[in-house]
Amino acid sequence: MPSPINPEYPPPAAPAKPPQRILVFSGHLIDAPNRPQPRFPPAKEKVVRKRLAEQLQALKIGNGDLAITGAARGGDLLFAELCADAGAEVWLLLPLPEEEFLDESVRLPGSDWEARFRALSGRAHVGRFFQHEHLGADREGVGVHARNNLWIVETARALADSPQHIHAFLVWDEKSTGDGPGGTSDFVERVRKLGGHVAPPINPTKVAVEG
Repeated sequence: MPSPINPEYPPPAAPAKPPQRILVFSGHLIDAPNRPQPRFPPAKEKVVRKRLAEQLQALKIGNGDLAITGAARGGDLLFAELCADAGAEVWLLLPLPEEEFLDESVRLPGSDWEARFRALSGRAHVGRFFQHEHLGADREGVGVHARNNLWIVETARALADSPQHIHAFLVWDEKSTGDGPGGTSDFVERVRKLGGHVAPPINPTKVAVEG
């Protein structure tokens, strides 16, 4: 039986059908060219995508599953594309209005991330939901990105018929304080406390580029 809804972080919609499993994601953006210390270099995109695909295929993700994630370039969009390709319903929870979000977290000179964002947004069974429309103002100063992580986890908790049906996937450098409060390390702890499953992190700083 699904858990009571947290009124501060309500699900943005009802799924097309009751989900068998709920897949959630947290992870890093593809690095901008001026990032001082590499965390997810563009050269690692293909190998990270392959590792994510292997994790999803191992669970036979597909029709009847619901994937909930952000929509930033890098991990979010890779995860969402793979889940959509497998036939899952996909919800993109966006922390900012579209143009602001695209400038902050999607656009990268010389890349195709914005085109991929728009292509994914137009696919069947992919929904987009904006934080400012569904959660209102951030009166407590939590921060839009921390709120988005909470929104993803709380939506999964409210819609899952059991915590055992929540599966988290990560593209993460495994630094416990790397993203600050509300970052990936906090996301992991929240999913674990719920009783959900957490896949082994895919660490872009450690995976080798495949030839």
